[in-house]
Amino acid sequence: MGRIVAIAGGDLQSNNAINKYMVKMVKKTKKNFLFIGTASGDAEGYIDTINVAFGCLNCEIKSLCLTTQKYTESEIDALLAWADIIYVGGGNTFSMMEIWRKHGVDRKLKEIYQKDTAILAGISAGAMCWFNCGHSDSEIFWVNNGVGYGWVNDLLDMHCFVYCPHYEERKGNFDEMLKEKTVPGLAMESDTAFVEENGAIYFIKSNESANAYLMRYIDERFEKIQLEIQVVSIE
Repeated sequence: MGRIVAIAGGDLQSNNAINKYMVKMVKKTKKNFLFIGTASGDAEGYIDTINVAFGCLNCEIKSLCLTTQKYTESEIDALLAWADIIYVGGGNTFSMMEIWRKHGVDRKLKEIYQKDTAILAGISAGAMCWFNCGHSDSEIFWVNNGVGYGWVNDLLDMHCFVYCPHYEERKGNFDEMLKEKTVPGLAMESDTAFVEENGAIYFIKSNESANAYLMRYIDERFEKIQLEIQVVSIE
């Protein structure tokens, strides 16, 4: 199958070692890097930050800006085919998925995964999208003048987990909400990443104190297993 690097949270500086590890997975001197910033509304500042961070990692960078620009289907296909790495930014997962479905990008990303023509990567919303279901604070769930959590279903379902990014902030809420699901939960703290490569699944982190967990309810009994994670460095 394909390759995935799903980063649970943090920023480009704290995730520098993970990003460098991901870029090295492409066995080319110059890597073609496509940023999809749909979840942030293609925020210019976000795009600029991505350009600087990954430009320093020997990447040629382009962006697919579905909320601020118009594309033909062939133009979208050409950008996706050009990329060695497709990196999805954070933001509103619910809105992102709606826009992707409108443009057929959800279907196209699934095909890329099946054919393994690019690494599929991202952070927060851009990590959640590769799984069966996600624990989200997207604005669709804002309640009582504060942020509420809810499920974003109908994701790309490349792996059958309920995915929770930023688990250090959502621990109690996610653990309780998981009772509603029959699918196992994958709860990951910021500065950790789920990696699929060459048929193997493993976990990496850029912060030694960060953790990730596999959890599920079996006959109403809560089971939580801390996952083994490889620490990666910027060297």
